[in-house]
Amino acid sequence: MKRILIGLVLSLAFLTAAVYLLIPRKIKIEATAFLDAPLPGVFRVLMNDSNWKKWWPGETLFVYNKQIYSVKGKFFNLFGIDIYSDRDTIHSRMELVLVTANTMTILWNAEQLSNNDPFKRFERYWLAKQTEKNMNAILRRLEAFLQKKENIYGFDIKETLVKDSALISTRRKFDHYPGAKEVDSMIQSLKKYIMQNNAVEKNSPMLNVFALGNSGYEAMTAIPVDKELPKTNEFAPKFMLKGGNILEAQIQGGPYTIEKGLKELENYRADYKFNSPAIPYQLLVTDRAKEPDTAKWITKIYYPIY
Repeated sequence: MKRILIGLVLSLAFLTAAVYLLIPRKIKIEATAFLDAPLPGVFRVLMNDSNWKKWWPGETLFVYNKQIYSVKGKFFNLFGIDIYSDRDTIHSRMELVLVTANTMTILWNAEQLSNNDPFKRFERYWLAKQTEKNMNAILRRLEAFLQKKENIYGFDIKETLVKDSALISTRRKFDHYPGAKEVDSMIQSLKKYIMQNNAVEKNSPMLNVFALGNSGYEAMTAIPVDKELPKTNEFAPKFMLKGGNILEAQIQGGPYTIEKGLKELENYRADYKFNSPAIPYQLLVTDRAKEPDTAKWITKIYYPIY
């Protein structure tokens, strides 16, 4: 019996020593994700609280595996997140780190203070490892979400090539944002001019509307054609570099949705550090004069880049 008691005491002493030797006073908690996405776009997504519920892995927002997460601070590349587990609170930092122009990592770090009591010290270590496991699971879901461009910009954006070269265009000024009928009037005048010159339309009509400060708007419409047409007071030939690089996206909706799409296209260009030799424009897939329901309008938007 005495030997058994001595063995138990020695075993307990060994385990206690192991706890102190193997579990440091400050327990590091780390989770990492690598993203093939630009940092500014990821930052915009995370800055908007309504976006978190689109990718959060738990059934309840900011709750995962019996832990509660609270975003306490947002800076350009840093988010302070407190993690609550029963009686314990862990202060963590989620940092966005630039790797290249189009790639980045997310580093999520925290520290858990251990305890002098060996049993509480082991309990804190177990909690830290469980927290680290949860943080990695959360980052895996965020990583999968952000790998899709439509989750950053609201729709899929493709980098493609210019197919049309020769255009015929016309411009008109308005004291208001031009409506579908006014745009259609410009398009019909272009179609008539194309027929008069025995040319062939090669694609749907194009549109760009410029704000002129307080003086109104200027609309430019154009139609791709099979040859160069002569310039007049009303019509002007335009040219695009066939085979040049261009951003393309297709969206459905009216003027508000289209304007939002053009802004996101500009965000994409800026995020990926592209320059542009020309203005963005709309390609009117839907004949808006014949479809009064703007929610059904299909529009392709383009932005030449290099």
